[in-house]
Amino acid sequence: MVKANGYGHGAVPAARAALAGGATWLAVSSIPEGLELRKAGITEPILNLGYTPPAALSAAVAAKLALTVYDRAGLALLKTAATEIAVHVKVDSGMHRLGATPDEGIRLATEVHADPHLRLDGFWTHFADADHDLAFTAQQLRVFLDARAALIRGGVTGFISHAANSAATLRLPEARLDLVRAGLILYGVRPVANWRDLPTLRPALTWQTIVTNVVSLTAGETVGYGRRFTAKQPARVATIAAGYADGLQWRAAERGFAIVRGARVPFAGSISMDQAALDVGAVPNVDVGDVVTLIGRDGDAALGADDLADAAGTISYEVLCGISSRVPRRYAS
Repeated sequence: MVKANGYGHGAVPAARAALAGGATWLAVSSIPEGLELRKAGITEPILNLGYTPPAALSAAVAAKLALTVYDRAGLALLKTAATEIAVHVKVDSGMHRLGATPDEGIRLATEVHADPHLRLDGFWTHFADADHDLAFTAQQLRVFLDARAALIRGGVTGFISHAANSAATLRLPEARLDLVRAGLILYGVRPVANWRDLPTLRPALTWQTIVTNVVSLTAGETVGYGRRFTAKQPARVATIAAGYADGLQWRAAERGFAIVRGARVPFAGSISMDQAALDVGAVPNVDVGDVVTLIGRDGDAALGADDLADAAGTISYEVLCGISSRVPRRYAS
């Protein structure tokens, strides 16, 4: 899964790393995401999991993207191309987002199989709560497998089946089928923060910035927009070159931390568009140019995407996907 700019890591480098690690398929959620990979010279199969707009069909076909179908309109659109297209039919087994009912999914897949220009490459579904409710997930899997069995009884074969996201890949082995859609775990992050039984999982991303200024405050002085930080005693505050335009969420200011010189330090007041401030009074010798770690490790101190997510009242997925394009990415082999 390299959608959403490779979960914020960079789609093309993430795709190349996944392929080098043994992946045989890549998945995106829009046609432009698939085209980006093709323009980078990636030739392996790419599945668009989402909607294909009519205006994007010709580009998708030219790029040989595999396309998802889940309704009559989508199938009719693909038939207008009158050329070979790899198709994956999506079944709604309980997520109630994109997907055909099981019976309609069977009909759509049968029609795809019978069309001389279309090739049924896949039949798939998506789980709603695999990271928490395994009973509901198992029920979804049964619905999907029943539909797949009916499709095969009808004489339709030669396709791959897939259902498991990261959580189901880890927790529900019977859902792995022919292919798994590894997402968050591909980037070394736990689907659920308190899952501690994954000792080999290592975050792929470190997010760092630098100190751009250090000021000394007297007791009672305030910092930043809204004056949300007040020095209760003489204090030192470091300005850093990261703000909410970079993906450092405004809501993280109240409970969030960063790492400076190997020590965790709290934010001091509001996070601005381009900058934020840290209370560094307990860390000696902080100076302009010092590295600041927002996600990653410095010495004995570590912060994960989960920590930043918890501070902002969100999830690690949003934190990673929210790191904006203006943050430079550097890749180590």
